[in-house]
Amino acid sequence: MHHEEAGERSVIRPTVDVRTLLEEDAGGGLGLELRAGESGLGNAIQMWRIQKFGLALTGFTEQIRIGRIQVIGSTEVDYCAGMGSDQRRQVFRSACRFPVCGFVVTKGLEPPPELLEVAEELSVPVLHSKKTSSVVIGRIQRFLEETLAPRIRIHGTLLDLYGLGVLLLGESGIGKSECALELIERGHRLVSDDVVEIKALRAHLVGTGPELLRHHMELRGIGIVNIKDLFGVAAVSEQQSIDLIVRLIKWQPGQSIERLGIDDRNYRLLEHEVPYIEMPVTAGRNLTVMIEVASRNQLLKSKGYHPARTLVDRLDRQARGETEEDA
Repeated sequence: MHHEEAGERSVIRPTVDVRTLLEEDAGGGLGLELRAGESGLGNAIQMWRIQKFGLALTGFTEQIRIGRIQVIGSTEVDYCAGMGSDQRRQVFRSACRFPVCGFVVTKGLEPPPELLEVAEELSVPVLHSKKTSSVVIGRIQRFLEETLAPRIRIHGTLLDLYGLGVLLLGESGIGKSECALELIERGHRLVSDDVVEIKALRAHLVGTGPELLRHHMELRGIGIVNIKDLFGVAAVSEQQSIDLIVRLIKWQPGQSIERLGIDDRNYRLLEHEVPYIEMPVTAGRNLTVMIEVASRNQLLKSKGYHPARTLVDRLDRQARGETEEDA
């Protein structure tokens, strides 16, 4: 397994505060309103996961995770109703000093007055939504996962081939853009040329292009062209997961190049392992077809079929005198 860390590119780790959550309404649709703690809107949200406040109400405030938004729904409000005013005040004060970055009260429920009092005193924002807890948690988590995802910018070209995200790498002038243009002419889609913004979500990497450069491509001898205008909306895609990395390299005599493809190689990017191949560039070699074949081959591998290993297994069985029925 081959590992290659993008060490020369600095990883950007975005930050987000409660003010951003409120102003952008967690991506829209929650109708978030501020009920208390305005002076704490600058509190940093450090985790994309949301935490229900129920366990803390029973006194287990040490279970609170710093930097997480705390959600108070009907279960928590009903539990609070069975507590005395001083007890509620003590629990909320203990939690806010832990510290909690902010609360969201859901389902249109009225926040406990002690929560509003303590939150105002200790600068902890209390937001309010009429949506149910499950909807609030789902939308805020998606918003925070997207917003807090670590990301980098990389020099390359990202394409959508057969639904597979293929990232072309290689030194400047090796022909990434020209190869991408041929692939677009063959019906594939461009995500970004020259600069690719990559962010790491939980399960995969997602790439897109800078908004200013989106849909544009630089071609030596022609200049900058707009792929969407030239080929239509079907020729471009806003974003795409990164499923295969192909590095174009200049062919050198005596260079060691993978011939059988038995051992899979990976490229380490933002702590994710992405399938990786190196493709020599020589005069007369049809890179467009080679990249299409590499993409189709990767799709087969993702479905559990590895052609090279299957062939080697058959040769081994033949050498041992075994038949297909024996296998």
